Amino acid sequence: MADQPHIDEPLPEALLDERRRVSLVWLIPLVALVSAIWLGYRAYEQQGPLVSISFRTAEGLEAGKTRVRFKDVDVGVVEAIELTPDLGKVQVRVRLAANVGHFLNDQARFWVVRPRLSGGRVSGLETLLGGTYIGADFALDGVERRVFEGLETPPIVTATQPGKVFTLHAASLGSLSEGSPVRFRGIEVGRVVGYALREQGGLDVQVFVDAPHDAQVGVNTRFWNVSGVGLTLDASGIRLNSDSLASILLGGIAFGTPDGTGPGEPAVEGAGFQLFASEDLAMERRFLQREMWQLAFTGSVRGLLPGAPVELRGIRIGDVRDVQLRLDMNDLETQIPVTIAIEPGRLGIAPAVGAQDGAQSANRALWDRLVANGLRAQIKTANLLTGALYVDLDFYPDDAPREIVWDEGLPRLPTVPTALDELRGLLTRLARLPLDRMGDDLGKSLAALHQTMESTNALLQRLDRETVSELSKTLEQTRVTLVGLEKVLAPNSPLQAEASRVLRELGAAARSFRIMADYLERHPEALIRGKGANGQ
Repeated sequence: MADQPHIDEPLPEALLDERRRVSLVWLIPLVALVSAIWLGYRAYEQQGPLVSISFRTAEGLEAGKTRVRFKDVDVGVVEAIELTPDLGKVQVRVRLAANVGHFLNDQARFWVVRPRLSGGRVSGLETLLGGTYIGADFALDGVERRVFEGLETPPIVTATQPGKVFTLHAASLGSLSEGSPVRFRGIEVGRVVGYALREQGGLDVQVFVDAPHDAQVGVNTRFWNVSGVGLTLDASGIRLNSDSLASILLGGIAFGTPDGTGPGEPAVEGAGFQLFASEDLAMERRFLQREMWQLAFTGSVRGLLPGAPVELRGIRIGDVRDVQLRLDMNDLETQIPVTIAIEPGRLGIAPAVGAQDGAQSANRALWDRLVANGLRAQIKTANLLTGALYVDLDFYPDDAPREIVWDEGLPRLPTVPTALDELRGLLTRLARLPLDRMGDDLGKSLAALHQTMESTNALLQRLDRETVSELSKTLEQTRVTLVGLEKVLAPNSPLQAEASRVLRELGAAARSFRIMADYLERHPEALIRGKGANGQ
């Protein structure tokens, strides 16, 4: 058999290789591991920061679904929602994008966007379809931070919005609220962004004015409240103040400058201004220098309130600052010291308080001279409807001489009582009169006068009866005498002829005396020698 192998050939022997080799199969998991590590590193490297935001409630928030948006751009997602240890709030952990990590500072703000109606503005309507999300506002500058306190309401102004924030000092908030408009010449140019109480009293209202209108706010700018409808009853009468319908419903603030002045140097960010109650008060001319005076009244000052005007012959020169009551326990008399502030600039004189010695002495001398000429203070009624009073300064030259009291705290001007006080004093003096006794005495006097008149009438009647006959005789004799005189003085009577002859002779004698006087004036020696001495 040809194909049968030869049984004598040796069988091949296997060679044993003792070296170890790595199988290519292991490369697959190795590559997978390296890829996983690389992807993990890349994911970690590209992963943004994790921040913690606390809110009152987690209404509308879901872990893994609720997004964080800045200017409608997704910048993060909610990873977890937990309760705080004190159960007072919820703590939301948010993973943000890496490209916003360097904006996480103390100026960053977060809030939950949901449908809201606040300050007349409707916001968050897009969440009705798209769901609730967390809004974010970032700023360029600030101290780095990772833990934040969420806002309960959206901010009125974002950090990147151009404009300036100003602080207004007010006595009360009135109808203002966050979002109330700020107007300039009737145009809305800003809004109220917040308010806070002040430790020294009153409150600060933060307003934001959009650019470029913030350039209209300068050092001379004045702000006033235009909220609602204002009804004022004071010494000036009744005034009704109102602005636009939006301001009436939502409140508002306006600003401007007094007539004849510009805004001045632009106000810096955060500059403070006073918030006046009305435009009239804001635009009223003001003087920096004021003198404090005191007035002492003894009568009633009901209706005289702080802020009432102080006028000099109808021109306002200051206002009332304080009204007090002092009771003298010894005499049981009351005094009402009224403190007033006078603006010397309205009078064209320098202030006495805080001035140099020379100017202060001159100012005192001026006031002393005014008081010496009769300057006095008096309370007068400004409005019969409201009963408001004001302080009037005028000259009363008939008043007794008085002086200013300079050495008892505030200088005290002399005062005169009101017409009502004078009438009240007159009635008091009349009430003190013994009217009952005076009435009795008057009745007795009238009775005695009546008796006297009756006696006089009786006497006249008796005299009339006794003297009628004698009077008739006397009249008859007088008539006879007058008739005789008429006969004597008649033109053709002998007496009249004799009188005419005597008068003619007296005239001739007077002419002879005149001729002799003329001759003696020419020839005085005739008194000694006679008329023939001259040969005449």
